[in-house]
Amino acid sequence: ETLASILIFSIITIALGLAVVAGKNSLFTTDIPTQLRQNLLFAIVSMSQELRQTAPSRTSIGANSNSNSITFQIPNDNNGDGLVVDAIGNIEWGLNITYARNGANEITRTQGGVTTVISPNISALQFTRPAGTANIIQIDITAQKANNTGNWQDTEQAIIKMRN
Repeated sequence: ETLASILIFSIITIALGLAVVAGKNSLFTTDIPTQLRQNLLFAIVSMSQELRQTAPSRTSIGANSNSNSITFQIPNDNNGDGLVVDAIGNIEWGLNITYARNGANEITRTQGGVTTVISPNISALQFTRPAGTANIIQIDITAQKANNTGNWQDTEQAIIKMRN
């Protein structure tokens, strides 16, 4: 009787263990697309907020061209008077800001020598100034991640209107 009880208990324990492992793998597998989507959206929102403030003449990308990085400036109160315009009404521009994809497949933001990781798992990043649009920047981003169950990929595009 004791051996039969131990055998039944062992079978139930193994079955429960396998069910827990299968459930855990399923959870991580369904979590990857959500993580990729969150990475993309966070990157798009971060870049869009700043790119909307810049002017076409303050970007490193000319009309009808594209690049895998962008450098630009946004208005900044350089003289500390509480305004982003100087005494004669010209906009005061801040330090260069650069968004790029690094060798570790991350989008980084660099300003004043300080680099911050914005989003991981980025396999492609492209900035475009479409032909015939003076103040538009298009961003195309692809996020990708692999695990033991496969390769996951998600793509996002944003069209941003810069200030005049």
